[in-house]
Amino acid sequence: MNARHDQHEIITKKSASFQCRSARILHDTPSHLGGGVLIRLAVALCASLTACSTQGSSDDRGSASSGDYTTILEAPPYPPIERLGPEPYTPTLQDRRSIFADRIEQQNLPMLRRLKKDEMGNFGGVEWRWSDGPANDGFGSLTGIAYFLRAPERSLSRYTSDPLFSAAQGDFSRVEQDAVARGWADKIGRDIASEGFGNMSTPWLSIAIPRDRFETLRQEEDWDIPVNLTLRFSIYLETDLPPIADDVKADIRHFPAADRMARPTPDLATYDTIVLRDGCFFIDEEGDADPLVMFPFGTGVYRDAEGHMAFRSRNSHYQPRLSRVGTRMQLGYRAEVTDPPAELIEACGKHPVVLVKSLDQAAGYGNDWFAVREYRDRQGISSAEAMRRANECLQAQEQTMADNRLRGGREHPTQCARMLGIGGNPVVPPPPPALLPGMQTQSATEPLFPPSPPKKLVPTRNGVCRFEERDPAERPSELIATNRDSNMIFWADEGAALWDRPNGFIDEGMVIPGKRIVAAREG
Repeated sequence: MNARHDQHEIITKKSASFQCRSARILHDTPSHLGGGVLIRLAVALCASLTACSTQGSSDDRGSASSGDYTTILEAPPYPPIERLGPEPYTPTLQDRRSIFADRIEQQNLPMLRRLKKDEMGNFGGVEWRWSDGPANDGFGSLTGIAYFLRAPERSLSRYTSDPLFSAAQGDFSRVEQDAVARGWADKIGRDIASEGFGNMSTPWLSIAIPRDRFETLRQEEDWDIPVNLTLRFSIYLETDLPPIADDVKADIRHFPAADRMARPTPDLATYDTIVLRDGCFFIDEEGDADPLVMFPFGTGVYRDAEGHMAFRSRNSHYQPRLSRVGTRMQLGYRAEVTDPPAELIEACGKHPVVLVKSLDQAAGYGNDWFAVREYRDRQGISSAEAMRRANECLQAQEQTMADNRLRGGREHPTQCARMLGIGGNPVVPPPPPALLPGMQTQSATEPLFPPSPPKKLVPTRNGVCRFEERDPAERPSELIATNRDSNMIFWADEGAALWDRPNGFIDEGMVIPGKRIVAAREG
């Protein structure tokens, strides 16, 4: 039997809390649960229909009345590890232009530094402005608009005659940029605008809503924004795909999404499954008070190449794949929505509503591919075999958690992180080095713990760093990065030292290969 055929069944999330309702089921079931299991489950549950048909009205349950909508409680995840490297990324035109402008600014930095120093209180920053065209390998024509409060043309001519730069009248100098940018962010609203500052550039406001909506709001509020306070709009604000694809519209009651891009939030990794129940999206948490989901701006839902309902970006040029409905996800930062959309409550009932930041698949999330590559080298196996073993482990781990969530299982999930060494730590720690001859015996007059030699991190051929001895004369006189949560101080030639706050030590997998790092112990 095809599990995708429309079936009328009574759905229960947890065996102790039956919800007697008729829904069109789309069970994206794993291979070990065939259609026969679904039929037996339906028959067993339907046997209790008479007993519970009169209980639990929509008001009692806090949910809207049932209709002919889909329920998805489980789905197979995508293959967790598909390559032993990062996701491919093709820079957008905006990205390439930004990199190009940064390089041009670096080339002109000596002149700009003199200008900035001599024109303190007059210079208002440089805005790099693009015009479409064939110049610069198709990037377009670039002009650096240099703003001044007094005599713009004469001020600029004292430093350069390069046609790359053009002078313009500014409304404030860089001396005032902090107060101006933050003041306008507060005036417009922190949910829409956030300030930013560059080395020589004009300050800017990053705008979280599409340009046309902002321009309408600016006219309504009569905002006279300073000419050298640049407005930045992300290309991801301009979506070209619908929020709900045509082939899943009939399955969904309502798809609530934020109307603006998320402002900077704490980087939190939170994991849960998003399910679809009778056409409404819930986070399937412990207990019976599951919240409805509000999705990030620019995300939509569609049916993937294998026929499963899944999430995607509404920007067709955005390549990374998001997760399927019914799988465990990395939801990132969560925020309770105190004033949820009325149409969501009307469609799905009165429940708590939570806005999530991420919809990435949990299985294989992050840099797990790096650990698999290291596992391959430790085991002396091929890349294909390493990926096969990793995927087998990760999928078994996900299945155990799904069984615990849906079927009352109590089994402890497979510890794939331990097997693969995820987190940069070897599965079996190497034995401690042998003591030097002079350290093998100690007298009462010798220090109990001889001083450790200075260390450095040197990347191996795979990019993993190990400690090695280093001449004390090479130790820097000044430290530029300090870990105040432990007794270690780290320094790097180019700021490459990255430390793991929860564990209080340098994460070897995060060190940039080829960059020197010195570690000096204080306590």
